[in-house]
Amino acid sequence: MTGQTTFNSIVSHATQRLHYSYSQASRPMLQIPLSDADWARVESLFPEHVSTRGRPRRSDREILNAILWLQQTNEKWHRLPGTFPPQQTCYLRYMAWKKSGVLDQVNERLPQCNRQHAPGCDS
Repeated sequence: MTGQTTFNSIVSHATQRLHYSYSQASRPMLQIPLSDADWARVESLFPEHVSTRGRPRRSDREILNAILWLQQTNEKWHRLPGTFPPQQTCYLRYMAWKKSGVLDQVNERLPQCNRQHAPGCDS
């Protein structure tokens, strides 16, 4: 395979990925990061945590933004952009919220987010 053929193959694959992303964007989705109004609808689900030791806790809003981004894009955890908190932090909080039912309540309060193939929506 020549260098040009390989390049064309990569460009073709990238174009198909972009087309897929744009076609999914036509669905009604939440704005990420969450608007203040959307955050106000779900903020009461997340109790205030006061920690006096160790690293400061990441904001629940930041973590929720990352989880909602994953749900909307149907991406894997390792593809979480660097603009969000670390994937391990997000995943641990995701698992805790899924187990406690918080994510189900978020999905009820923010119904316009398309989560049919989202992680954690298999209930």
